Amino acid sequence: MRKITSVALAATSASALALFLAPAASAATLTATVTNGGSVTAANSGNLVITDTTTGIAVTCTASTGAGSIPNGTTSGGSPLQVGSLSSIGFTNCKGGGFTFTVTTKALPWKVNVTGTTSGGVTPGSISGISAHASAAFGLCQMDINGTASGSYTNSTGKLTAGGASLTISNVTSGCLGIANSGDTASLSGAYIVKNSGGTFPQINVT
Repeated sequence: MRKITSVALAATSASALALFLAPAASAATLTATVTNGGSVTAANSGNLVITDTTTGIAVTCTASTGAGSIPNGTTSGGSPLQVGSLSSIGFTNCKGGGFTFTVTTKALPWKVNVTGTTSGGVTPGSISGISAHASAAFGLCQMDINGTASGSYTNSTGKLTAGGASLTISNVTSGCLGIANSGDTASLSGAYIVKNSGGTFPQINVT
């Protein structure tokens, strides 16, 4: 009986060791191919709205432009897979909660990523590394906004949409009068039209 038990324990230990040493299953790999890319510009299509999902207060910016790069070529990797970057971006005429905000972007470049495969010319994606500082009322109201915005890119129109509530608000000063609180989550909604230096739309296809 003792010998049988010893053999069973040895077999169990060997199985556990083999499981520990076995390579982990690899995550799905995305392969992104970019054409008509290179240096790009982006201009807003409609208003951009940042909403504090706790207080419900929204700040609307009527104008925003940016520039960056979406290099031509093929890249492979896990999701999110970076295919480009935004080296500059600005926001103007931003109002909400009774304030007019000056928005300063930080930690550039922000990453332009794909997060899934292309279907019907539309690719799911995200912009990560977002970091901005908002100031109003002669500096009495200040806050920081950081995080990632999910969305999609459409090849036929060059439209890069943003949505979802993956931004975090921090460093809110008392002069903001409760329109936002440190630790609140914020959502971003809006769209940009992206064009290359020749004025045509980059093509992104992910398999």
